[in-house]
Amino acid sequence: MIRSPRTKYITYYEDAESIPGKTTAVWEIDKANHRNIVRSPILMREIWLQMWHDIHPKAKSHFVTKAKRGPLRDDDCYWDYGKARCAWSEYCEYRYAFGDVHLGQSCRLKSASLDLLFHYI
Repeated sequence: MIRSPRTKYITYYEDAESIPGKTTAVWEIDKANHRNIVRSPILMREIWLQMWHDIHPKAKSHFVTKAKRGPLRDDDCYWDYGKARCAWSEYCEYRYAFGDVHLGQSCRLKSASLDLLFHYI
């Protein structure tokens, strides 16, 4: 895998087998200042998603499945300048609203985020 020097990567590790009855989840965010990491919208999104999963009565696993990752809110959609369109094109679309200053602000979810949340149960 070739890692782009301009991209923030999230490394996620989960372990539910080492100690019977105990689970551990670890998130590592590249290029994030560890002192200010709690201000990171990426980490806050992951923590919120895990908490939502933990309290959901239909959750089938102990951890949020990471097999399929997609945006959950308009803020997760952004403009892909290389492809000249919104990234996550299957979930996001370009929809200008008055007050948008740059292209990334005009990328919005196509469908309700509640539908997307159920991918994580």
